[in-house]
Amino acid sequence: MATAPLPMLDGGAPVLGHLAQFFRDPVAVLKRGYQSRGNLFSFNLMGRRMNVMLGAEHNRFFFEETDKLLSIRESMPFFLKMFSPDFYSFAEMDEYLRQRAIIMPRFKAVSMKNYVSVMAEEALNLVGRLGDTGEFDLIPTLGPVVMDIAAHSFMGREFHEKLGHEFFELFRDFSGGMEFVLPLWLPTPKMIRSQRAKKKLHAILQSWIDKRRAAPLDPPDFFQTMIETKYPDGRAVPDEIIRHLILLLVWAGHETTAGQVSWALADILQNPGFQGVLRAELASVLGDSDGRDLSWEQCVAMTKMDLALRETERLHPVAFILSRKATTDIERDGYVIRKGEFVLLAPSVTHRMTESFTHPDRYDPERFNPDNPEARIESNSLIGFGGGMHRCAGVNFARMEMKVVLAMLLQHYDMELIDEARPIAGAGTYWPAQPCRVRYRKRDRGGAAGADVAALAKAAGCPAHA
Repeated sequence: MATAPLPMLDGGAPVLGHLAQFFRDPVAVLKRGYQSRGNLFSFNLMGRRMNVMLGAEHNRFFFEETDKLLSIRESMPFFLKMFSPDFYSFAEMDEYLRQRAIIMPRFKAVSMKNYVSVMAEEALNLVGRLGDTGEFDLIPTLGPVVMDIAAHSFMGREFHEKLGHEFFELFRDFSGGMEFVLPLWLPTPKMIRSQRAKKKLHAILQSWIDKRRAAPLDPPDFFQTMIETKYPDGRAVPDEIIRHLILLLVWAGHETTAGQVSWALADILQNPGFQGVLRAELASVLGDSDGRDLSWEQCVAMTKMDLALRETERLHPVAFILSRKATTDIERDGYVIRKGEFVLLAPSVTHRMTESFTHPDRYDPERFNPDNPEARIESNSLIGFGGGMHRCAGVNFARMEMKVVLAMLLQHYDMELIDEARPIAGAGTYWPAQPCRVRYRKRDRGGAAGADVAALAKAAGCPAHA
């Protein structure tokens, strides 16, 4: 029987261990662990042993054993403070499945088709605000668009128009409650703001639940359907669960999608060759349309954009770690992880391992093309949106809205990146650091520009738009 713990990363300080290093640059700590200790290692956060698993096979074990040998509930205490101990992934399995069943139908293709027009509308609202020329910073500009799409899609047009800005401001404070390193009992300013924002958000959502019950929307939108949904046994879904589900969808979408779409645009602008491929695809799919009549079918046809989004997810996973806690002693490759210890996956490192990806530091969206004979993507090697039973429920919604926002920007503007795209410092969500500015100029989609996109289409092997 194995008794040796996972090899400990060197360089830890007395008492604090690797806390200061992790707080300053967590991905650097994870990379150093991989380089010096291999696919299994541990580091120390103030006496807490953090066990790291890297690679597709360990990813598979991690997801398969969640809710068995590994607990998601005990690994993210900040979630309990932001939401509720009996909510979603942290509820008992039967209750989790009941709650998940409430939202999953909203993300099926038949429902997703209704969101494309909302996504295009909000993306074009951004185009209207930007005007013909200027500069914008990625996160401060694209983050609110992601929030606008979520508020409009999940809560309806009236809510978005009346409370969208206030909702976004409160939500930024609420998201500050995602604290992985510091103890949650510390009365830090961001934790105080998070709890105050939580109360205000719940009050706002409850008032809209009451409003919709008094005057139901017909035909029903996402929010109306949520309110009217019942459990399989006929019980009404409690208002608290509805409020939490809405907050979860917006929170998860904002934290992940805002960063991911910003990284995706930065990647595209830094790789003019593939940017040309994307423009050729848009020329083929959209022609000279401004996107106001964008359809689901046109979005599905943007297959090169799908490849770009997956490559950005690989290179810049904004959730740079995923965590669980061991519910019992676990043996793994000759080592033991003790009950109560943390177990981490690190997409930020795994996604750049040569065991899973050829030339892992190279931007190469075609590595995900199923028609590419050289493509060799191992199952469980791409985990930017998690995996297994607890994989992000809204991943297809997120990818579709990113596709629409990027398509509208590329369709309307010529752009160049002004600042170096680098990740933020610290242990927060791995967004691009500010400033990361883009200079833009409106494209003339007729005349010379039309000839330009036609040439691009021919060069990329895309059919010309009729």
